[in-house]
Amino acid sequence: MIFISAPFGNYLQFKNAISVAGTFTVLPRKGRLKQIIKTLRYVKTEAGWSWRNKLGLRNPGLQKALQTLNYDKILSVAAIDETDWTSMYKSISADRNIELNVSCPNLDSHNDTTTWENFDKFPRKMRGKYCIVKIPPNATEEFIDNIVDMGYKQIHASNTLPTEQGGLSGKILMPHTLGIIRYIKQKHPHIEIIAGGGITSAKDAKIYKDAGANHISLGSVCFTPWKIKRIINDS
Repeated sequence: MIFISAPFGNYLQFKNAISVAGTFTVLPRKGRLKQIIKTLRYVKTEAGWSWRNKLGLRNPGLQKALQTLNYDKILSVAAIDETDWTSMYKSISADRNIELNVSCPNLDSHNDTTTWENFDKFPRKMRGKYCIVKIPPNATEEFIDNIVDMGYKQIHASNTLPTEQGGLSGKILMPHTLGIIRYIKQKHPHIEIIAGGGITSAKDAKIYKDAGANHISLGSVCFTPWKIKRIINDS
């Protein structure tokens, strides 16, 4: 399956692909357009050109998402305060498909939100096909093990790479994502892996699939949406 990663899934939808909408927080976080103008840059890295941003999950808030978002999209959410997973656990219908983003590098706090109350309860509550945890590219083996031990069976690797100027996406993520795939397939072969980072062609998607990924996630390639149909068709 092909996933259109958040926030692109808010706006793009394709046949034979699933859109992930968000990422939403309990309370609204205003200033999205301002942050796009201020921080979104196309920069050169050792892995080639990459998109860098420091948007910080600007969004209209969870309640707005629950009121407007159709069930055919996956709802992506993130916790900022220690009570947020509890609020989400109470608010989100068990029939939703969700992605719990525990890996945004652009927030003021870099706490491990997987340790916060009620994060571990979602696998037992959710009845939808997808209850995904989106992890950072620098996730440790222990971090992954803890998520699996909680009962999660789907992991999305990976989010943007943190830097002082903001999160980097693109080809720079590929070695990180491949390392995570290899570890999960060796240690936790029952886990479904959604692999993303630097996919701009069907060849890139095949690299992840050959490494053991079950699904593919398209992110920064969505800045050039005319390429997406070709990737979907060729994959």
